[in-house]
Amino acid sequence: MKRTDVIIVGAGQAGLAMSQSLSRRGIDHVVLERGRVGERWRSERWNSLRLLTTSAHSALPGLPHEGDPEHFLPAADFADYLDRYAAAFTVPVVTGAEVMSVEQSFAGFQVATPAQCWYARAVVVATGACDVPSRPPQAAHLPAFVEQLSPTDYRAPDDLPDGNVLVVGASSTGVQLAEEIHRSGRQVTLAVGEHTRMVRRYRGRDIFDRMAAAGILDDPADE
Repeated sequence: MKRTDVIIVGAGQAGLAMSQSLSRRGIDHVVLERGRVGERWRSERWNSLRLLTTSAHSALPGLPHEGDPEHFLPAADFADYLDRYAAAFTVPVVTGAEVMSVEQSFAGFQVATPAQCWYARAVVVATGACDVPSRPPQAAHLPAFVEQLSPTDYRAPDDLPDGNVLVVGASSTGVQLAEEIHRSGRQVTLAVGEHTRMVRRYRGRDIFDRMAAAGILDDPADE
C-alpha cells in the first residue's frame, strides 16, 4: 500500500489547481486519474464545444492563457492546456488509475485502484458536480425507437438518427446543442423549466469582466 498525505481524485481543472495549491504549501499528495489528464475534455464532449468563459477567466493559477483574452477556447485546446499545466508544475499524476472505492481507515482513508491501494489522511474528490446524467423516471417508458442521449454521448448532428429532436434543459449545454442541431436542418424543440440566464455581454464587455471588476468573483463559495 502506498501512502501520502492527500489523494486528489481527478486530473481535470479542479484537481490540477488543487495540486498546485498543495504543492505551494509543501503538502505531499498524488492525483489519481482514470484516463489521461483532462480526459473528459477529450472524450466526453461534443466536437464543436468551446469553453463558456473567455481565456481571461478560464486559466488555472500560475499559468495564464496566451493570445486574445476574449477568445473562447475549443475543448481540445483546453485539454492540451491542462497537459501543459500538469507539466509546468510537475503535478504528481498517476494516469490510468480509476478509483474503485474510498473507505475510511484509522485516521484517514484507503483508496483502491485496479493496480494498487493508497492510504492518505485526506481525499479530495475533484471529478465534477455532474458525473452521472439525471434522467426522469418517465424516460424509461419511452418507446425503444426513441434514442436517448446525454451530452457526454453526443458528438455532432450527423451522428443522430433521422427525425426531430427534443432537447431537455436550457442551460448553456442545452441551448448550444439545440442551436447546433437546428442549424443542421433538424426540427428542434427546447424544453425549458424555471431557468433564467444572465446577460452575456454588457456595454461591450463580457459579463465576467464586470463581475471581476465588481469583486463578485472573489466572494467565497459559501457567500
